[in-house]
Amino acid sequence: MWMWIWIGIISCIIIFGVVIARSYIDIKILCNKVQEDDYISIKAKMLFGLVKFNYQIRQISFKGFEQGFLVKREQKDNFLAGHKTRDKFEFDFHYLQKMYDRVNLLVKYTPDLIRWTKKILRHVHCSILTWETHIGMEDAADTAVASGAMWAIKGTATGWLSHLIRLQHQPEIQVHTHFHGPQFTTEFRCIAKIRFGHAMVAGVILLVRVVKVKGGLKLWQSILFKA
Repeated sequence: MWMWIWIGIISCIIIFGVVIARSYIDIKILCNKVQEDDYISIKAKMLFGLVKFNYQIRQISFKGFEQGFLVKREQKDNFLAGHKTRDKFEFDFHYLQKMYDRVNLLVKYTPDLIRWTKKILRHVHCSILTWETHIGMEDAADTAVASGAMWAIKGTATGWLSHLIRLQHQPEIQVHTHFHGPQFTTEFRCIAKIRFGHAMVAGVILLVRVVKVKGGLKLWQSILFKA
């Protein structure tokens, strides 16, 4: 009797684990710029929507070549009790240099980090990728040049992205030219997903590599906490 109960419990645990492993982490990215208004949103959910994360940049203001950009952001999640934070930071040369130095440290103290990143990205499947831009300058010739440059940028970006993740459909890329005056609006939309099992296994592999390096775990904790 008890043997069958334990077999049933273990079977349920195995089935539940398989279902969880085969579920997806859904990621939605939206970048929108209309003249002076900027908006970036990254939303992720996993475990059938039980865990959600929402990161938003609501304003990007140019403060000058020395100060760079002032960025206002908001972060929300429902982990455990859930929390919500709002802050702002200056995105300038010093900020870029600091981020570059941190990434270099992670690469230096984590074996095969770049290869690990490329491998996990190959498990990401993108179902929707659209990028639409309206652009216009005061002069018709300048508008044509700007439009050609925008096509080139989009072609290079989507080609590079196709080598990193799996695109299930052809990207929808559009550039609309306007000859009646200065105008610039652009919207980038991406919907992607990765199996929870792939992300979990990749996380375990990364953790093992980090722990093997002396001071590796402490370095990751320090950098992630500062970020």
